[in-house]
Amino acid sequence: MPRPSGGEISRRGLNSMRRLNVADISSLSILETLAAPIWIFDLDQHAIWWGNAAALAFWNVDSLDALKAHDFSSDSATTRQRLRQMAYDPRMKSDEPETWILYPNDTPVTALVKLQPVTFAQGRVGLLAEVTNRPSAGFDIQTARIAETIRYSGVILSMFSLSGRLIAQNPEAFECYGASQGTDDDLASRFDNRDLAQDLLQSVNQSSVFSAELEVPGNTPKRTHHIKAHRGRDPATGEFVAVIAESDISDLVRLRRELSDLNMNLEQRVLERSEALRISEERFSLAMRGAKDGLWDRNFETGTTYVSPRCYEILGTGPNEILLDTETYLALIHPEDRARVEATFMDPEPVERTVREAEYRVRHKDGHWVDLLERAFLVIRDGKPVRMVGTSIDISERKRHERKMTRLMEILVEGGQALPLGIAFYDPDLKLVMNNQLYADMQPQDGPVLERGTHFREILESSAKDIAKTKGYNSPQAYINDRLQSARIAPHSWTHEQANGRIIVATEIPTSGNGVISLFEDVTQERTQQKQLQQAQKMEAIGQLTGGVAHDFNNLLAVIMGNLELLQNEIETQLPDVNTEETNALIDAALASVKHGADLTSNMLAYARKARLKPVVIDLNKAISETERWMRRTIVSTIQIETVFQGGVWPVQVDQSSLQSALVNLILNARDAMEGSGRLTIETANLRIDESYLDTRSETIPPGRYVMVAVSDTGPGISPDVIGQIYDPFFSTKEVGKGTGLGLSMVEGFVKQSGGMIRVYSEPGSGTSFKLFFNAQAPTGGASKQPPIPQQAMKSALNARAHILIAEDQPEVMDVLKKTLASAGYNVTTAGNGDTAFEHFESDPGIDLVLTDIVMPGRLQGPGLAKECRQIRPEIPFIFLSGYASEATVHGNGLRPEDIRLMKPVSRTPLLQAVESCLKLLKRNG
Repeated sequence: MPRPSGGEISRRGLNSMRRLNVADISSLSILETLAAPIWIFDLDQHAIWWGNAAALAFWNVDSLDALKAHDFSSDSATTRQRLRQMAYDPRMKSDEPETWILYPNDTPVTALVKLQPVTFAQGRVGLLAEVTNRPSAGFDIQTARIAETIRYSGVILSMFSLSGRLIAQNPEAFECYGASQGTDDDLASRFDNRDLAQDLLQSVNQSSVFSAELEVPGNTPKRTHHIKAHRGRDPATGEFVAVIAESDISDLVRLRRELSDLNMNLEQRVLERSEALRISEERFSLAMRGAKDGLWDRNFETGTTYVSPRCYEILGTGPNEILLDTETYLALIHPEDRARVEATFMDPEPVERTVREAEYRVRHKDGHWVDLLERAFLVIRDGKPVRMVGTSIDISERKRHERKMTRLMEILVEGGQALPLGIAFYDPDLKLVMNNQLYADMQPQDGPVLERGTHFREILESSAKDIAKTKGYNSPQAYINDRLQSARIAPHSWTHEQANGRIIVATEIPTSGNGVISLFEDVTQERTQQKQLQQAQKMEAIGQLTGGVAHDFNNLLAVIMGNLELLQNEIETQLPDVNTEETNALIDAALASVKHGADLTSNMLAYARKARLKPVVIDLNKAISETERWMRRTIVSTIQIETVFQGGVWPVQVDQSSLQSALVNLILNARDAMEGSGRLTIETANLRIDESYLDTRSETIPPGRYVMVAVSDTGPGISPDVIGQIYDPFFSTKEVGKGTGLGLSMVEGFVKQSGGMIRVYSEPGSGTSFKLFFNAQAPTGGASKQPPIPQQAMKSALNARAHILIAEDQPEVMDVLKKTLASAGYNVTTAGNGDTAFEHFESDPGIDLVLTDIVMPGRLQGPGLAKECRQIRPEIPFIFLSGYASEATVHGNGLRPEDIRLMKPVSRTPLLQAVESCLKLLKRNG
């Protein structure tokens, strides 16, 4: 058949063409635009091969792939026969729609469907289906149900004209007889009996019911059918027709024949069966001996019990030594198993439990315990239990292996707990068998609860949405399927960052038993150290480059400046007629540019930590006061400048001019950040840092005595996305032309070259605080060491068991605070924000002190939390923590003078002293 063009496959074509030939999907393009649902059904695959957009909507799917994947496996054999009949029977009329019940989304939909044979994809045979209409509201559902019942009844149905020509047949008839010839000999050909056909037609024509049993030929071997024919009418023409129903009674005929033979040879058969029974009993006896299973039979009507010799052998005894009646046998069963065995095998109730099974232990003659598997069957007659027959199997060897395996598994679990990795084992169905605690701890917070039987897919689903995006998958499901498949093939590792910032390397290793070993490794610290090393190497390389460039550039500037000065002097002395005012202006401009370049190289050398410093011992309070006085002229009046200097600040040894330059950079940055309005605070403090210092930053601060200088502002803060780059040279968030990007680089270089450290604390929307830490020089007499906590105070803390509520949004800081206070003997309750802390405070009247961060997420920040709590208990003391200058962050919030404010980072000793001071004040006021 020639390949039809796109124009030939139209709605008219669907109504008139006998068979279509579709070479490829492109030839179906015109059907895509039709409103009627149309699809091609592949008979070999029993699946949809193609469908238009209306078909996608009809089957309620969103893609052709999903339509192809629709499951038709539940279709009955009758449905499959009917479809093949439509494709291969030339008598079927494709232009007449039939009523079909289809099941998109398992919901029945009744529709009128035209089915036309079609060849596609290089000769494959299918059906082109077109939904022409759906029944109206008046649709006769009862008729449809009856038609559906008849369709699946399995009865062979046919309609013949009174001349013997086949008019219609159902799939069962087509399957049995095949297609007809379309002549008046159809009925005679079907039964291969012209006389029978004439008798049938004659009876039907006379309105009689024709009934007969006969062997009929067909596509299958000859079978016996019961044929019943009635006279009816053709719904299409109104003519009288013969409606024939056939039932396959071959099995019934065979049974009748066998019964007849059995009756004729009953005595012989009884003898044969008796002999067969004897042989069967011998075989059973030999099989029981070979299987080494014990057999017992308890008769509830007579009270007797038969026990086979093997049952005695299992116990190491014999019927001559002991009689295994019920009481004697129960006494031999392990005390822990006795009640269960008695309930399972001794009591016939409930009778619904016809099959009983249990494992238990029974004592051997020599004293050891034998493990038995007991299976029994309850025999019921007239609703009453009459017998129970059972077998006893010695499973001692198997139980010994099971106990060894259980112990081995315990050893594996115990050993897994000591591993620095999270480890789990999944069976061939990818269901969890065992895991160590570290594996469970490394799961995402919103992951499933790990228990035996948890599927690996459930564990992947909790983080699939985030990981799929980072790994380039189109959907989380695609990522999960790929990971499940790769887990069975070869070891594969997946690296991802969890929502809490922890970096996990997950590795799946297939085992020889088709199971999977899953390993979780926390590489957060390793990756952090790698980043720190890379950053240090980068900064070192940039520093060396910067220092070399600055050094050579300074040499060039020195040459240029010297020659300009010589030129200026030469003009003034040798060329009196030249306009020196104009030439001097040009030379002065060039010299100013040279000096600007010199300042730039000075900053570059400071960043490279190669600047020429002249450190001297200075008083930081005095040096900062001098800088602050002349810097006020550069700050607009709408920005308030406050200084908070600690009295008796320790002396430090630094280059004073470089210190003032660093302060100028920090002050100007703070001014620019606040955009004309806000508060700028400069603060100094003596700090003693030890190993217990409460700091969670990646860069550690060595223990020692330090003087801290803090420059804080109330600007918008620094975004977390860029805060790690602020010390990079030439990085700036200011507009083009308003900064070189070397200011903070110079500050960091100066502080580190001076042996100190710089830290930045920033909260978006609240402000930023830069802290400079300088090594304190040995005090000349005025400074004194921080006193340790008196032993008596420590003892009172331990004895009092005061209850402290901590509100802190940084988990790392929270953990250190909690451990420090708990180790000092205090009861500690924690909250991740002010709102949660207030809920704890309301529900627990036993809280003695609140330790809170000032800036936290949520409605209640530190000062707000204090106000809410003191409305309930006015006497409750508060300690405030912040990474900013203390006066800048709490100023104007109306806090009490006795409230203690500590700046992060804070060491253990000042923290415990502050706690003890607050508790003493609470006790004194109470």
